Amino acid sequence: MDLLFKIKDDVMKYAETISQVLNIDVEVMDSSLTRIAGTGRLKEKVGFNMSREANIYKKVLHTKETYLILNPRKEQICLGCPSRETCKEVLEISTPIFFRDEVVGVIGLICFNKIQKKEFLLKKDLYIKFLKQIASFISSRVYQENEKVLIENNNKVLLNVVDRIPNAIIITNKQNKVELINGMGADLFGEFHSEMVVIAENIKNFLDKKEFLLTCNNISYNVVGDILEFTANMGRFRTLYVFQEAESFKKYIYQFNKGLSKIFIFNSPQMQNVYTKIQKVTKTTTNVLITGESGTGKEVVAKIIHENSNRADKPFIPVNCGAIPESLIESEFFGYVKGAFTGANPKGKIGFFEQADGGTIFLDEIGDMPLPLQVKLLRVLQEKTISPIGSDKTKQIDIRIIAATNKDLENLVQENKFREDLYYRLNVFPIDIPSLCNRPRDIEELSEYFIIKYSKAFNISPKNISKEVMKAFIAYNWPGNIRELKNVIEYIINVVDEKDPMISLKHLPPKFLNHNEKKEIKTLAEMEKEAIKILMERYGTSSKDKIKIAETLDISLATLYRKIKEYNL
Repeated sequence: MDLLFKIKDDVMKYAETISQVLNIDVEVMDSSLTRIAGTGRLKEKVGFNMSREANIYKKVLHTKETYLILNPRKEQICLGCPSRETCKEVLEISTPIFFRDEVVGVIGLICFNKIQKKEFLLKKDLYIKFLKQIASFISSRVYQENEKVLIENNNKVLLNVVDRIPNAIIITNKQNKVELINGMGADLFGEFHSEMVVIAENIKNFLDKKEFLLTCNNISYNVVGDILEFTANMGRFRTLYVFQEAESFKKYIYQFNKGLSKIFIFNSPQMQNVYTKIQKVTKTTTNVLITGESGTGKEVVAKIIHENSNRADKPFIPVNCGAIPESLIESEFFGYVKGAFTGANPKGKIGFFEQADGGTIFLDEIGDMPLPLQVKLLRVLQEKTISPIGSDKTKQIDIRIIAATNKDLENLVQENKFREDLYYRLNVFPIDIPSLCNRPRDIEELSEYFIIKYSKAFNISPKNISKEVMKAFIAYNWPGNIRELKNVIEYIINVVDEKDPMISLKHLPPKFLNHNEKKEIKTLAEMEKEAIKILMERYGTSSKDKIKIAETLDISLATLYRKIKEYNL
């Protein structure tokens, strides 16, 4: 019987532990290429002989070397693999497991998506060293099984491995006392001593992990990570905590998605749910319908989905369905050939659908799309073809549709203002973004983000928000949502003085606190007028001064002149 098969239960536990720690799937094959252990999608074929799908592992068994494949299916070593056409991997690293100088198996780390691959490449050398150490650990376990070595000798190897993991690690015994704390854990809770006790409280889900209050050595931190319970055959070890400080983990999450999520800031459970949905749908081609009030960030969500999809290198075409005159809407969407009608561009025009070919078209305010165009959009969804105006030929297109609306489409369907069949075609994967007033935990984080943004733009030192102002923010109903909050913060940064110690109630728009009286709410136009007036008083009214004002407000000079005239300033 194969040596690894004798310890398959232990090998499976090690594979699951590695996968939990690194967030990468793991598999272990024995020398006959039977899968001994596997995680995630690899788990379903544990116990099967994988000779047909194990081309790389055959090389490892033969050469006794480690192989790193950065581009599966394209590299020379993959060309002869019989399962090359069906392979779903984006990265694989495989290393041999030795017993008495002979290779008795192979352990592999496998990435199935680009996010996992990106994180792996950031820590490549550490992960390679870690994988080889795990292979050595399994090899040591084989020796123990064959030579009847006490299980405690195993744990010495495990302790050595754990200290190389790039997260904080604590392992406790059944009395919840610390058996091991690695370097990153010791940085938070202090160096190991025998009486350190761990308590995990307030455990709740955060994305695909757990957020909890971890107390050790009378020191407490909010952390995000995993809690893994060991079986009895792991000796005195009972519980493994793998974690990061919650604040640093969330900052890492915000910096994900190619920089787009830096403006997708959240701390509320409602938006954690939205973010989880985004993660699930990015790698598919499913149509998405984003709903939510005006200003909640529907286009930001659409961009994040596109930028993290397999279409990220293709066009993202945003279209406001309510902003195009009905007389032009068909030519804008489908384009036209030269000479199609009087006044047409003599060179013809490529429509939005064709511009988005291979990528994503974002149909904002889909509820305002006229019924005749809804019929044509439905045909595009069904047939994946378009026909420009004036042409008798059709063109095949490949587009993903993300639609958004602040209207109740089901009511519009009942009122015969929106096609029911189109509604169900678009509403395959709904994402509803809650209004800002329903997620007060996000208001503080968004406020701090916008304060830093506009303080940097206006070249002043960022100010802290007083408790009174934050209380007013939480009490306000934010009809304009994040867009309105952004404008309020921009107003505040315009009026706050460098000498002011913090942002106080006097810096709020004058009518902001009277929001219970509808007539007292200051409109965005009123705040915009007041901001321009303040900047004109600060910088002056000459042509050069107006250039500076336009740059500060991030608008064109022509727009500034138009608004000065509009507001009679």
